[in-house]
Amino acid sequence: MPKGADLAPVHRALGHLNGAVNLVGLTDNHMGRARLSPLAAIPDCLALGLRPVVHLSCRDRNQLGLHQQVAGASALGAAGVLVVQGDRRGGLAVDSAMRTTDVLRLVPEWAAPNRLLRGAVVNPFADRRRELSLLERKVAAGVDFIQTQMVFDLSLFDDFIRAAGSILPPEVGIFASVGILRAARNLEFVRRSIPNCPVPDSLAARINDGEGVQVAADLAAEIGSRPGLRLHVIPLGAERHAREVVEAFDEARSAASV
Repeated sequence: MPKGADLAPVHRALGHLNGAVNLVGLTDNHMGRARLSPLAAIPDCLALGLRPVVHLSCRDRNQLGLHQQVAGASALGAAGVLVVQGDRRGGLAVDSAMRTTDVLRLVPEWAAPNRLLRGAVVNPFADRRRELSLLERKVAAGVDFIQTQMVFDLSLFDDFIRAAGSILPPEVGIFASVGILRAARNLEFVRRSIPNCPVPDSLAARINDGEGVQVAADLAAEIGSRPGLRLHVIPLGAERHAREVVEAFDEARSAASV
């Protein structure tokens, strides 16, 4: 979502995503900085036939504010909410007493009479014991899908998915995230600003050589070849390349199912 009260950048991004994806995540004050409310973009998503998933950051909101966001998303026709604690950057946070698990439990009540899908995040590359413990609590609180940190190291990712197998029920969808790092500056941003998001040197070299979109497509194909996984594309401003990344995933998924 943009910094100001102007939906033009959202319109442009949705134009690229139209026909390429089924769901669109609408971020909520990402990077810990004030942004246009994700609720403002729901009508445009629906007009294009895209199902919006509203991100819901617990940071800086009390229970009343969280309830209001969920009710608003439900009333406007969102498909679901992705509940996150919120980025720590962007100055001091006034933390809510509500944790992600509290909100996940309350979403059905707050969204009534409609039903919203409930999502949560997991980082396969952070402290393994802590992430598995958090994941177990989020599943117990009620989730329909899990969204991961950006995946570049497939070996570490596979290890985590195996370790989480006893925690995740088969009905919970797993969206593996692939970031489109078009240039060296995007890679530098990830390495500087996003903790626990390792990029192997071999892929970093390709990104620095201008192959970032192809790297994203190759990773999407690898994820598509793994049974049961779904794809979450993080364009980082490169929405126009989302279609080719999704197509690589779809082709690998089709080949794997033959």
